[in-house]
Amino acid sequence: MCSNNIHHYKLLQILKYGRYGTVYKGYDFNNKCLAIKKLSLDQPIEELTAMCNEVLTIRRFKHKNIITILHCFLFNQHAYLIFPYMCFENCEMLLQKVYTSGFPEIIIALIIKDVLSAITYIHSENCVHGSIRAQHILINSRKAVISNFRDCQTFINHGEKKKVLYGSTVGKKNQLYWKAPEVLNQNLSGYTEKTDIYSTGITCCEMANGFQPYQGTELTYMYIEKARGSRPLLLDQSSILEDQESSLLPETNEQFRRDIFMKKSFSDDFHQFVELCLNKNPLSRWAASKLMTHSFLKQCRCTSLAEHFKDFNHDLSKCKLKEPACVYFFGR
Repeated sequence: MCSNNIHHYKLLQILKYGRYGTVYKGYDFNNKCLAIKKLSLDQPIEELTAMCNEVLTIRRFKHKNIITILHCFLFNQHAYLIFPYMCFENCEMLLQKVYTSGFPEIIIALIIKDVLSAITYIHSENCVHGSIRAQHILINSRKAVISNFRDCQTFINHGEKKKVLYGSTVGKKNQLYWKAPEVLNQNLSGYTEKTDIYSTGITCCEMANGFQPYQGTELTYMYIEKARGSRPLLLDQSSILEDQESSLLPETNEQFRRDIFMKKSFSDDFHQFVELCLNKNPLSRWAASKLMTHSFLKQCRCTSLAEHFKDFNHDLSKCKLKEPACVYFFGR
């Protein structure tokens, strides 16, 4: 049973600091490790409404690969949300602290398998997550879970199921790089659950390459590229050789040098998987349930995240930017 008194919890280091709230690593009176999100109630009504809707959405979903809220309560003008502590934080943090040149393919497969399991469930509930990206995938030694449901939408309206969804991109500049073309179009055609599949493809590129696709480019250029059907690629020997000008690499970041990616070699199955996700036509993208049968994920059968993370320091904040030996194979 969780307490409604914040003084019954030990708040340790800050995991994430935001405009309206802070996430702490902490412990309860049973010495159980938790992630505690402290939110100020002194914020615009739209933010408070979005927060309440997200809490209700997460509590509605029951799936092992979706983050759970253990408890929530109000105390002295703040709202506190209690989550299970995910010891390796999120995939974006792992890219910054550990796998700075991108994850090995097998780890991506294990993570994406869990992500697709969650997306399949969300879609079966007639909902769209709307914000799949590395930052919103949390990791511990056993599994990956999806978080951040602020952009989650439902097809059900007044008891009837809508065929398509509509939504504004105003105020979401930092999220647009993961959005599907049909979402960016902002027209009457709307979009469906297949937008999550496109975002999954972008996230695969992000985790494999070590940086988000279209990083450093103008939003207008990104939109034009997506509208004309251009797809981000997994950067390895084959894709770099096909793009002799190296226009796929960030121009100003020395970390992402051509020679690093020339030493990588992703499987044909992985390349095909990403192409299926990033098809411009949403009707041609596979459903999440069908993607779970793709041969790219067959490599997950004989291994697990626990096996690949067994030598990791379980407190990621103490990592010294030192990568496991398997990462050096990829050219760091």
